[in-house]
Amino acid sequence: MLFNSPIFLFVFLPIALGGFYLLGWWRGRNAALLFLLAACLLFYAYSSLFNFILFLISVVVNFLFGYAIAHSRMSSRAWLIGGIALNLALIGYFKYTGLIISSVNDIFAASFFIPTIVLPVGISFYTFEQISYLIETREQNKAEPSLARYALFVSFFPHLIAGPIIRPHQLLPQFSAPGFARFSWQNFALGISFLLFGLFKKTIIADSMAAYATPVFAAAARGEMPGFVNAWGAALAYTFQIYFDFSGYSDMAIGLGLMFGVVLPFNFNSPYKATSIIDFWRRWHITLSLFLRDYVYIPLGGNRSGPARRYVNVMLTMLIGGLWHGANWTFVAWGGLHGLFLLVNHAWRNFRGEREINVIRLWIARVATFLLVVLAWVFFRAESFDAAHRMFDGMRGMHGWLHGPLYDPMPDVATALKAIGVPIGEGWLVARSLLLGWFVAALAIVWGLPNTQQFLLGEGRPKSARLAWRPTFGWAAALGLLFGVAFTYNVVAVNRVSEFIYFMF
Repeated sequence: MLFNSPIFLFVFLPIALGGFYLLGWWRGRNAALLFLLAACLLFYAYSSLFNFILFLISVVVNFLFGYAIAHSRMSSRAWLIGGIALNLALIGYFKYTGLIISSVNDIFAASFFIPTIVLPVGISFYTFEQISYLIETREQNKAEPSLARYALFVSFFPHLIAGPIIRPHQLLPQFSAPGFARFSWQNFALGISFLLFGLFKKTIIADSMAAYATPVFAAAARGEMPGFVNAWGAALAYTFQIYFDFSGYSDMAIGLGLMFGVVLPFNFNSPYKATSIIDFWRRWHITLSLFLRDYVYIPLGGNRSGPARRYVNVMLTMLIGGLWHGANWTFVAWGGLHGLFLLVNHAWRNFRGEREINVIRLWIARVATFLLVVLAWVFFRAESFDAAHRMFDGMRGMHGWLHGPLYDPMPDVATALKAIGVPIGEGWLVARSLLLGWFVAALAIVWGLPNTQQFLLGEGRPKSARLAWRPTFGWAAALGLLFGVAFTYNVVAVNRVSEFIYFMF
């Protein structure tokens, strides 16, 4: 069930909210918790009965492992290792079996059968969350005694499918707090504002950018050669597509949590404003970066054994991070490329030291970082190394200036404008003008405007700012208009509901 789908927005969410708060008022927070757990399980079961059964088995087994870790004085380490191994085996089978067999076939010219295995929705996220639960249980020598609370920690639908990756100490105490299941107008107003901002980012900006990026990358996968404008246009379009897609999902997750009175950690903090790759990874998918730091980089030795070992640990961590994103060697290449960027970044800092930079140098660093990120996204988006190579050749001008499928179908934004009565012409000049306009608008947003949490929570700016968000009727009307535009574009004009990119991971 997608957050941007009518069945979620107009059926599931109102019923879940109404039942949760009604039971909280009538029967207390334990009844509300059980109702919310049932709603979350129904949310996940909507995707697939098999996925649902697998998810239930994973939750119960990890709960039992946590109990064994906390109550076994002599063998808690063995239980921890066994639990982690079981979780990794589960994700390894469903996510990487095809990659392993196809790689063996390629290396040894073999012909082993590659089974068709459908990746369970959200498995990468709930596996990491349950691993963190097992580790925290051993560190604190205390397991969660309630299976219902533990199951809700894993299955809480705002973060279940695509994050943020939650640690137990961030969520479990909230389910036992005295204020749980008590309605708050402030939380609800703030939550629905986050939700609507995220919906607008996803449907209006991210999905429109996809209309430019998808045809070119698909053509490169088929063996076609994109020209310079087409290749750079697609690379930039995907750069903004994944930004607003993931930013939109992150906003919606935070907002949905707040609507239920639950605070989730921020997972996105204007990463394209980063002035270095180190800074980028402090802003992009924050909870994944922290997970990899705490459970991969530091156990490998971190920076405790000198610069050489530190660089090896950084590279291994980024390769694992790339592989986590998908069962394709292009994701590993993406992670390795970012690892290389980080090594150069750390080496440069060690050589020059930390220095204050003026405005000119800051923007040079920001633009340079942005371009490196754009180049790396080509590997992330391309279906194969051959497709990525064709894209890079096009970006180097090897296939001419103007060539390829970017001119073919009118992008969705033009179709939507026509559907609501805005007069607009056709042809490649219109398509190029729309593309350029979207890029300028996207850059203005990511570089010139505060992000959603800054705007809604007042972080980094005075509360008295004229455009500061407040729970007023004026802002309610403005957000209602925002929702109307997003819903009309998504369902009426374009007539489709697209998945979030991180659903595939």
